[in-house]
Amino acid sequence: MSSPRPLERTIDQVITKKESELLTRLNDSYLESLNNLELSKSQLELEYANIISNAEKKAETFKRQVIGSSKLSSRNKELILLEQAVNDVFAKAKEKFLLHTDESIYNNLLIKMLDESIPNIATSGIVIECLEKDADFFKQQIEGISAKYNKKIKLHSNLKNFMGGFRIKSNDGTITLNNTIDSRIERLKPLIRKNIAHILREGRV
Repeated sequence: MSSPRPLERTIDQVITKKESELLTRLNDSYLESLNNLELSKSQLELEYANIISNAEKKAETFKRQVIGSSKLSSRNKELILLEQAVNDVFAKAKEKFLLHTDESIYNNLLIKMLDESIPNIATSGIVIECLEKDADFFKQQIEGISAKYNKKIKLHSNLKNFMGGFRIKSNDGTITLNNTIDSRIERLKPLIRKNIAHILREGRV
């Protein structure tokens, strides 16, 4: 038995309305999904750009570190070479001094260094420390030096392992002047090092 016509129409209307609502919801969901996908795509593109940017920054940092390390290594090698060159120069200077210095020239140098040193010691008494091999020479000079500078002089031949020269002290020990040949040559090292560094930079070595 068939339903009455009004009821069928009502059912058709309800079904049609629900279909329309369902289609609207489906369409809204579809549009929302498209929008979310577009947003996700933009976010992914932004994250991808950030990843690339960070990777480039890390690569640049690593590059600078490698270059810096290379420069530091090169600088360290240059410093080692420089120090070796300076040491070679001083070794040759010492060898030349020990083998080729005339005794009269050496004694004149000692007198000159005494004249340079003694006026810088303000006390009335001084102590001269020398090598044992130079003791006789200094004993010969003491009387003249004492009279020249009006100072009481004591001599100690207690220096060891020096090429030559002497140390001079105030009698109270508060002032010491190192005039050993070794120390005088050592004081030339900064100048020699500077000159050798210049030669190395100019590529002449």
